[in-house]
Amino acid sequence: MRCFVPRSARPAAIALLATLSLVGFWPSPQAMANETPQADALAAIREVWPGEHMVNAIRVAYLESGLTPTARGCGGDCIGLFQIHYTANRRLIASMGIENPEELLDPVVNSTVAYRLFREAGWTPWGVEP
Repeated sequence: MRCFVPRSARPAAIALLATLSLVGFWPSPQAMANETPQADALAAIREVWPGEHMVNAIRVAYLESGLTPTARGCGGDCIGLFQIHYTANRRLIASMGIENPEELLDPVVNSTVAYRLFREAGWTPWGVEP
């Protein structure tokens, strides 16, 4: 998946990556060049989360999955980038038209569910304060 970043937003995106790299939340652009899953994860977060919450969303996704869209935890029940707990959030997930837990492996779908959870409960579902 390629992410289109408008020319006007490129300096901000580059600055965000540089800042995350400096504070240890993200590898340098050179180190990231061959890491398509992490690049897809970042692109998905940028696509879904608004700017004022984007850095914190990246931090939470990094803490939860290492920015790995295919991560699984909780015995397989926590799925994807933001480690969405499928069983605990089944009703919300179904209301969003997601019929199969495997759909949460898509970083855009996972980011969308995570943002909906965040809008409803803040960072509480993750038990962290970014």
